[in-house]
Amino acid sequence: MNETITIDAFSRKSIVQAKDRLTKISKKVGSGSHEAVKNLTQAGYEYMKSIAPVFTGELAGSITWEYDESTNTGRIIVGSGYALYVEYGTGIVGASRPHPEPAPGWTYDSNGHGEKGWTYFDEQQNRFYHTRGEQPHAFVYKTKEYMKSIAASELKVSLLNA
Repeated sequence: MNETITIDAFSRKSIVQAKDRLTKISKKVGSGSHEAVKNLTQAGYEYMKSIAPVFTGELAGSITWEYDESTNTGRIIVGSGYALYVEYGTGIVGASRPHPEPAPGWTYDSNGHGEKGWTYFDEQQNRFYHTRGEQPHAFVYKTKEYMKSIAASELKVSLLNA
C-alpha cells in the first residue's frame, strides 16, 4: 500500500479527489487493523496453548480467546484457578529462579515451608505429593513476548491484504 497523493492547492477538484482517496485509504487501514488484531490474538492463543505446561490438561484446556470487532480488541483468557501459581512459581524452588516480570506483592514461600517443603493430596490423581515448590513457567509472559515479536509483521501483512 505505497500510495502517493498529489494535490493542486488551487484546484477544488484536486482537493476533493485527494480527500476521497484518503477516505478510501483510511477504510483499508481500518479493516486491515481489525484483521491484524484478530489474527494476532488467535496466534497468541495458539502459541500459549502450545507452551502451557501439561500435568492434567486442565490449565491448557482453560485457555480461550475472543475478539470484539466493535472495539477492535482481542483477549486471551486463562480460566484455571491455579494459573498464577504456574506462571509465577511457588515455594523456595520458585524463589530461586523468579519470574522475569514479578507480580507486585508475589510471595514465593508464603507459608514459610522453606527447605522442608509440604505435602498435599491431589484428589484428581488420588495420591499424595511432596513439594518444595515449583519454578515459574512464565507461559503468559512468553506469549506476550512472542506476540510483540510478530505484531509488526502481522499488521503489515494485514494492511497489504486490505
